[in-house]
Amino acid sequence: MNPLYVVPSVITALLLLSVGIYLLRQKPRKRYILPLVALAFTIFLWNVGVILTNLTEGDVLWAHLSTMALIFIPPLVFQFCASYTHFFRSYTYLLAYIPFVALAFLLPTGNYVTGTDFIGYGYEPVYEFLPFTIHSWGGLILILFSMFMLIQYYRESVGIKQRQILYILFAIPTNALLSYVSFSVMVDVLGVAQFPVGAVLDAVMVLLIVYAVMQFKLPVGTGSEIDFRLLAETASEGICIVDEEGNVDYANTHFAQLVAAPAKQFLGRPFRDFVAGEHTVRFQDAVHRTMQGHKITNLDINLQRGTAVLNTELNTSPIYLEGRIIGGFVTVRDITERKQTERELARQKNYFQALFESSPEAIVSMDRQHRVTDVNPAFVRIFGYTAEELRGKNIDDFILPEDREEEGRDITSHVVSGDTIKLESVRCRRDGSRVPVSILGAPVFVEGEQVGIFGIYRDITDRKEAEEEREFYNSLLRHDVANRNMVVQGNLEIMDSLHLTPEQQSLVSNALHAVQASTHLIQKVRDLRAAEGEHRRSPVSLEQIIEGAVQANRQQAEDRSIAVTVHPCPVRVMAGPFLDSIVSNLIQNAIVHSGCSHLDISCGTATVDDREYVTLSIADDGAGIAPEVRQKLFHPGIKRRGSPGSGLGLYLVKKMVENYGGWIAVRDHMDEGTPQGTVFILYLEPAPPPPSA
Repeated sequence: MNPLYVVPSVITALLLLSVGIYLLRQKPRKRYILPLVALAFTIFLWNVGVILTNLTEGDVLWAHLSTMALIFIPPLVFQFCASYTHFFRSYTYLLAYIPFVALAFLLPTGNYVTGTDFIGYGYEPVYEFLPFTIHSWGGLILILFSMFMLIQYYRESVGIKQRQILYILFAIPTNALLSYVSFSVMVDVLGVAQFPVGAVLDAVMVLLIVYAVMQFKLPVGTGSEIDFRLLAETASEGICIVDEEGNVDYANTHFAQLVAAPAKQFLGRPFRDFVAGEHTVRFQDAVHRTMQGHKITNLDINLQRGTAVLNTELNTSPIYLEGRIIGGFVTVRDITERKQTERELARQKNYFQALFESSPEAIVSMDRQHRVTDVNPAFVRIFGYTAEELRGKNIDDFILPEDREEEGRDITSHVVSGDTIKLESVRCRRDGSRVPVSILGAPVFVEGEQVGIFGIYRDITDRKEAEEEREFYNSLLRHDVANRNMVVQGNLEIMDSLHLTPEQQSLVSNALHAVQASTHLIQKVRDLRAAEGEHRRSPVSLEQIIEGAVQANRQQAEDRSIAVTVHPCPVRVMAGPFLDSIVSNLIQNAIVHSGCSHLDISCGTATVDDREYVTLSIADDGAGIAPEVRQKLFHPGIKRRGSPGSGLGLYLVKKMVENYGGWIAVRDHMDEGTPQGTVFILYLEPAPPPPSA
């Protein structure tokens, strides 16, 4: 036997004997101190038995002593936890000792420890299987129950008590787990005795528990002092007691955290040492008034936290003893975040006020009852009413025309209900004249509660006049010029049918082509106007649209010897009455301008930005489109070189498709990896399935 192998057991025995004696001398004696003392003494006896077993080279008598102590370690741990947590209302938990006492009675009979065995550097007892198994499983059950009690007690505790429980909750299961693992590894795998490691683990467990009990114990004194300190340590505010001079007599942990200093650095020091310089006089005045019997509430004081400044709210009240003021009770709340929020709100308010005042649009703010609270200068400029004239009154009584009363009631009801309204209408100025405006009515919410309404009015007089002027010229172009074109075209067609000389025939033909191009351009302008206002959609059969467009262009395809292949397309899409023109335009464009010999029309599906689309592809095997042209292909006025058209066709297609909620794309048609023509792809929204019968 190596004498050095028992050194950890000797040190542990002496240490735990000292700990047990120390605990017996502590006051007040809690109920859980006695089982903790017994645990320390029991582990002491286990180590003494181990030491003597090894010094006597395996004398089984001392092995019985160490095993006797080992038997009672689990129930003592259980008793400590039960007493500590007050889990049981009676002492029924002591019944847990019964199976372990029975195991202890087996020792003199030799039916538990049958001898000793030299393993590696020391002797270990040899146990009977059944008693050892009962001991192991019984100990495991008690350890698990102990953990359960500690976890429950942790959940019910606060503050300093929770920190105490955490140490104990770590010490007990960790000791049990490491003891089992180290025994299995050292004895079964390495073939050496485990008792030195077990001694160290037991010592660490007991020392951690004792440290927790002594370090985090509640202060001793009168019942009221204990209650006060318990409340103070668990409070979410900094709490201090100052004497008549303003020196700190007591401060809780939270105050120490606020000023980032341990208690030793501020107990006995003037409280003003922790106050930022610009607030020292304010604090001294508060202390002086407190000592005169006044209570101070909600006083903003900046505390010094190292090099940083902490915004706090301070409250004080005098402390009386036998009718005399002996000090002050001070509470400190950290309001740094609140101050930051207030500063941010003030910044936003100033920013909003600047926008409100300088906005070129008329803005009126109202309460929930639609009564005016303020108007900006632009409102005064556009409508002529000042804030003083309107404040507290219903805005509709001043600017709403009589023939728009129903519209006004509808807007008010929606906005008061929390909806945002956008529309264009007319409103009245102070002088009775009308002004066309775009209106935005929006509710104002603060922390989820509607507190008011904003009305924003934009004067759109210039835009309306421009629209009317544009409509006039469009009407002039579409009607007057178109009618005159028809007269000219009719006369030229009559002349073209006459017997003319070749020179005359050429002149008439050129004039006729020019008039036809002019008529075609006017029709495109009509289509563009219609496309700008066309947003109606309904489910339509894409297959029928394709069939109609192919049929309309079949003769042109045959004249140019172009083969057209149409794949099945049994889908429905959301579109309007211009979809047939869109598809026909693309097919005609490919037939007339691409120089192709084959046209392939097919459908498919695509997912873009998590949305499903139906795709219609029109692919030709023609010459393709130059990259510089493709980039601007859908711009107005862009056309292929040599084309006699207006360059509005594809622009119209793009506008119409976008109005239907889709878009159009163009790419090279690839054949065996080589560009062979062009593909136009329409992305259209699929129609919902029809309701089941």
